[in-house]
Formats: sequence, structure tokens, C-alpha cells
Amino acid sequence: MDGLENVPPFFLCPISHQVMEDPVTISTGVSYDRASIDRWLTVYDHHTCPVTNLHLTDLTLTPNATLLRLILSWPACSTGCVAPAVATTKPEFDVSEILGDLGDPAARADDKAKALKTIRSLVLDDDGNAAHMEKAGVTSLVASLIARCEPSEALRNLVDPVVLIDEATSVLHLLKPSPETLREVSEHRNGELIASLASLLQRGSHQARVHAALLLRSIYEVAGDNLKERIPADLIEGVVEILKDQNADRATTMALLTIMIEVLPHGKNRLKAVQAGAVAVTVELLVEESVDRRKCEAMLYLLELMCGRAEGRAELVGHPAGVAAVVAKVLSLSSGVTTRAVKVLWLVCRYCCGVMEEMLQVGGVAKLFMLVQVEGNRRSREMAKSILGNHIKAWGKSPCFPSHCLP
Repeated sequence: MDGLENVPPFFLCPISHQVMEDPVTISTGVSYDRASIDRWLTVYDHHTCPVTNLHLTDLTLTPNATLLRLILSWPACSTGCVAPAVATTKPEFDVSEILGDLGDPAARADDKAKALKTIRSLVLDDDGNAAHMEKAGVTSLVASLIARCEPSEALRNLVDPVVLIDEATSVLHLLKPSPETLREVSEHRNGELIASLASLLQRGSHQARVHAALLLRSIYEVAGDNLKERIPADLIEGVVEILKDQNADRATTMALLTIMIEVLPHGKNRLKAVQAGAVAVTVELLVEESVDRRKCEAMLYLLELMCGRAEGRAELVGHPAGVAAVVAKVLSLSSGVTTRAVKVLWLVCRYCCGVMEEMLQVGGVAKLFMLVQVEGNRRSREMAKSILGNHIKAWGKSPCFPSHCLP
């Protein structure tokens, strides 16, 4: 805090207590330095506001340009009397020993484990060290360690290779690789890293499964279509298994949903997802979720992708809560949620004639009439009109038809 006695208090990050270099505001309205709050959310995996202790359902970091201008225009900052919180100095550690332990095929597993602990300690001490390690090649070596470590190593090493892989996965997540590095390591040896991470989704420890999910999300967001088309055989099964537990936190659930959304449009992945039980799991998650807009949009988009196939539509219609769960999201939470829900209903009503009576019983028809009468997203209103136009004659003959909807 030297030299900061006269600094306006709102210039200081509540976490680092230093002048903010890149102020951002979170959903509670409190501003932090980006590096500090990002470390709080990702490295330490907290999901609360450090100042208010309120739970964060939205982890968006919004740049506070007004505060930044005030800081930069303050005389003490402009004259350099107050130094920025993070100095761009050369890291005070030698990376060669870490490279040697991780890169040597003959190195013992316990030596590799010690190297991973060293990396973890250095990054936790200063998250700026991660960029230096990535530039030196450490990040790629950690990724290759996950990909190539085999159970046979247990016969000649002191460290269980499963534990070693779990630790390497945790460290790789901590290093936060750049998109360029992620793309490079994921394409190495035809996606060997992706295969290992997919396997971890089913057999790893709880923490390893979480980190594997977050890494796979980041990988598939930058990966090419070829990797999305030829996914590992157990990837979707692993994702569905974790979602089925319904014990994952929001960040993990969103990561798993994003993985599915990224890979399903490619090859035969939609059919694989349906066969793995993804429709039923998504419906059950949708029934439980009533406040999180982004999760609902992601789940409905996932259902939309799967309902693009006859098998997916049959699974949704066959689920006792399938149609009702989707109808419940119409005119709920946001226009984006409504649009996604109506698109799913449009697909189902277009191809599944047997669902017409259920649409009446669960209030779907009344919701569609309400939608076309209110101002909102043009696309969702047009789809609602299309559904009503195609089936109004059949619905009008039913004693369950909401007569108050007629002009």
C-alpha cells in the first residue's frame, strides 16, 4: 500500500488493494481489476462476489471504461507516482528444470508429479507466470503428459498414473492455455489429448472430471470441424453421465452443454447423443431450471439440435415431461429462451402428429396464441403463427381448445 494513501478508494481493486489497470464490473455492480477477479473465479473456483458475498449466476466481466478514464486522468497516475498493480517483469524462476522433468520420457512419474506441483505453486503465486510457461513450452508438455500417460507406468513408478493424469489435467486448466496453444495440442496425434480428456469424464476424480469438461469446452470452441466430426466414442456418454448426476456446478454444466452444442451439428453426433440418453437428461434439467436464462437457452438449443432428427423428436415426445417442459419456457425468462422453445415445438408439431392433444393439455396452444399477440422477437412470433396455422382446424374441434383465444 506504499504511496497509495491519497488514492481515491474506488480506484483500488477490493481484492488486490492496488490501483486497477483494467477495471471490470461483475453482475453485483462491484468493480475489480480484471486479473484479480478472473483469478478469484477461475483459479480459486469461487462463485461469489468478494465484497457482497452474493452468489454469482452471471460470470460476465463488463469493462468499466468510465472508471478507467478516471484512473488514467488522475494526476498521480498520469505522472507515474502510483505504479500499476501488476509489473511486467521477467519471472524469477528457471523453467529448464520443469521442461526436463516433463519432457524426458525416462523421467519417473514421481519426478513429473513434483514438476506439476512446482507449476501449480508458481502460477498460484503469480498468474502472470502462466504466460511465460506457455511461451517456454511447458503448457504443451503438460498437455502431452495427459495424452500419453498409460496405466502400465504403475508397475515402474511410485505415483499412480491415474493420479498423475488428474493432477496434470488440473494444472493444464490452471495454466489457461491460449486459443492458439489449445488448437495446437488438441490436433496433435489426431486428437490424442481430446481422447484422454473424454476418458477422464467417466473415470477421473470429481475435480479431474470438472477440469476435463472445462478444457474440452475451450478446445471445441477453437477446434476445426474435423475434430468435431470424429469425436471419441465415449465423449458424449461421459457428458451425459455427469449431467445425469445433476450435482455439477453452473460452470461445469454450462461447459458440458457447450461441448454438446459444438459437436452435435457434425457427422452423426446428434444420433449418438440421442442414443446416449441426452434428450431425457436435458428435459429433466430443463424442468428443474427456472431462473438461469443462459442455461435454459443452452438446453433448449441442445434439444433443437437433437429434434432435427426423427429419433430425437420421438424421445422428446415420449418423455412424460418432454413437451410440457418446453412449453413452460415459452414467454419465460427472455426472448431468447422463448425463441428456442418455440423452435423445438415447431419441429415437434411439424413432424409428430400424435403430440397435438398433449399441446392442448399442457397449455401449449394458449401460449402460442399469447405469443402472436404480444410484441417480441419476430422470428418466434412467425414460428408460432406457422404452428397455429397448420393445426388450428384440428385443435378447434377439441373440447380442450381454449375458446377465449378465438377472435
